This record gives sequence, C-alpha cells and structure tokens, in this order.
Amino acid sequence: MSFTPEELAVTALVQILPRSRYRLAAQTDQRFLSFAGNTTRIAYRQQGATPAFLLFSGPGQNPNAAATAAASWAAANWRPNAIQRTVRPGVVAVHVAPGNQLQPAGPVAGAAVPAAIWTVDSATGKVDIAGKPPGSPPAAEIKRAAANLMRGVPAPPLGELDMAERGVMQMRMLGVSPTLRSGLGILLLLFALRYGFGGLGSLLALPSVLNGGPGVMSYQTLRIILSVVLLAGIVFGAGLLFNFRNMAYATPGFSSPTAGVRNIAWAAYIVAMLGLAVVYDGVLPQLERTQANAILKGDYTHVKATLADDGGEIYVTRGGDVSLDLTGWPSSEWSRVAFKTSNPSVLSLDTSDPSKPLAKFSAHQDGVARVEATSADGKYSFQVQVDVGSG
Repeated sequence: MSFTPEELAVTALVQILPRSRYRLAAQTDQRFLSFAGNTTRIAYRQQGATPAFLLFSGPGQNPNAAATAAASWAAANWRPNAIQRTVRPGVVAVHVAPGNQLQPAGPVAGAAVPAAIWTVDSATGKVDIAGKPPGSPPAAEIKRAAANLMRGVPAPPLGELDMAERGVMQMRMLGVSPTLRSGLGILLLLFALRYGFGGLGSLLALPSVLNGGPGVMSYQTLRIILSVVLLAGIVFGAGLLFNFRNMAYATPGFSSPTAGVRNIAWAAYIVAMLGLAVVYDGVLPQLERTQANAILKGDYTHVKATLADDGGEIYVTRGGDVSLDLTGWPSSEWSRVAFKTSNPSVLSLDTSDPSKPLAKFSAHQDGVARVEATSADGKYSFQVQVDVGSG
C-alpha cells in the first residue's frame, strides 16, 4: 500500500518527539518561512549541544532547498552562549514521494551546518538513509513507520501526535532533581555490585532449580527467586533513571506531572529495594540456620547438609550418615563435582551422583573430618566441618 508524506510524518513523529525531544512547528511559523514552502511537517529541537531540524517534504517539493535554508537559519540562530558553550546544529530532510520523483539521498552540499536528505519511496516503502548530521532522529523510527504503513497499519490520529508533543513540553517537570538523581545513581551502583552478578547467575539457574533442584518452597529456591527479583528491580530503576525508551515518561507514578506523586513513587521503589535486600541478606539466612539447627536437633543419625552450611559445623552420631545437597549451585556446575573428606577413617565417602552435586558420607568413629566439594571448573567450592560422636 502506498502512503502520503503526512501519514509517514505523523507515524514517525509520534515516536520521535518524546524520545528525541523534538517539538512541532506550524507551517505558518514566521521564523521558518524561508523553508516552510518546501515542507509538509517541521519538527525541531533547540536545547542542548545538538539542536536540529527534522523536515518532511512531499512530491513537488524541494528537500535540498528546504535543508539548505534550514541550515542557514540554524547557523545564524543556534550559537554558543554562556550556558551552552558548544553547539553543533544539524538538519535532516525526509523526502517522501514515489521513487521516480525522489531526489538523491545523502549530505547536502554547501549547507551552513551539516545537513542530509533521507528518502522514502511512498510506493514501495524503501528507505534510504545517507548521512547522519548532529541531532539526527533515530533512523529506525523512519524505517519502522514506512514498514507499518506498507503493511496497512493506519497512521495515528493527530490527537496522538498532540499528546506526544505535550509530553515533550512537560519533560522538565517530569525529571528528578540532581540531588535525587545522584542518590539514586549511587544506590543502583551499590545494588548492582552486591546483587547484580548473583542475580544473573540465579536467572540462568532458575529453570533448572524449579524443575529438578530443591523443592519450590525450599529456602534455596526462595533465595534464587529473590535474587532474580532484585536484578529486575535494578534494571527497572536504571531504565527509569536514564529514561531508557522513554520509561520515565510512560511509567505510572514516575511520569506524573506532580512532583509529590513522583517523589512517592521513587520512595516506594527505594523502600521496596531495601526491603528485598534485608530479606535476602538477613531474614533468609536466619531462617536457613534455624531450619538446619532444627533438623540436626531432631535427627543426628541421618543428617542433611546444604549450601546454608558452607563454612559451618554439623554433628552426626557414630554409625550415622551425612547427605550433602549442593543443587543450589547453578545447574551448569552440577556435573562432575569432586567430593572428598579430610579424615576417611572418621567419615568416608559412600556415593556421589556424577550428574548432580549430591553425595553421601558414612560416620565410622568419633572424631572430626572436613567435607569438601569443588565444581569441575573450580569456580565453586564448599566446605563443612563434621563432628562425629557417640551421642
């Protein structure tokens, strides 16, 4: 299906305006009369170091002339000042027409600032991107808009374009203060260093743990799930803070035009993350120790040891046994785990599973022995002291 320059402009600008902070200009805007006649839509961005024009031209219009005139206006008006000491303007003119009416794509020779013509064949949807002046919008949005229109997807209504522009005008209101941004950045950095890498490992191990590892309600599984939730919280917070794909202006609460609502949303996020950290580092380890102690107190003959016992001490009666379960490790580390005991006369290795980190040891006489386990690649290790007694 063919489409018009207006349909392509509206479809692309609905995404480009909020993401790249462009604004719309009326075709009757007195500032831009020198090139308005060769355009169907004018968008511009004047803040920052790379102010830019995004022009849309149709059949019978001259995008080269429009880009040249816009570049002259930009060179004369967007200049360094006391606040913005470096300014590099740019101009992109998108020519939308049937293929036999398109001007060649590429940089505009002789323009006062870097300028380029991008072409879109309205009959086939082919997009030719040649040159990328400073401040250029994402070329992918132009290609996506053309592809959608060729598939028969209707262009958004003008009301949606107006909403996109209002979102740009509210951006200063929706941002966070520099102090809050710095504090959030430090918090996310600390959380990423403490929980990020563990969360990645837990994310990879989660399917295996749920399918073949500890029971769903075991503390090991809860720890892995909580680690994945912490990782998701870190990614979510970073996306909001750096406004990835316009998240800060599309997420309820965080995108409110009211500062009080935004502050409440951020406070709730911080409290939730700190609460998850307290549960992960404080509550779960205590529950694991309590469970392990209850098991030991209830049965010293058949004792079970898990990752919660790493670096600790357990007890077993002479003639009893110790079952070691290290399935809390990532599943990629389960095969060919090496088990050994430091004192075979006190505690000997009876069996071990080559496909899972499971082993069983028998207690023969009073004494002390260390049980050690190491993954095949040496990245993971485990050690627990076993005290063998008569009662």
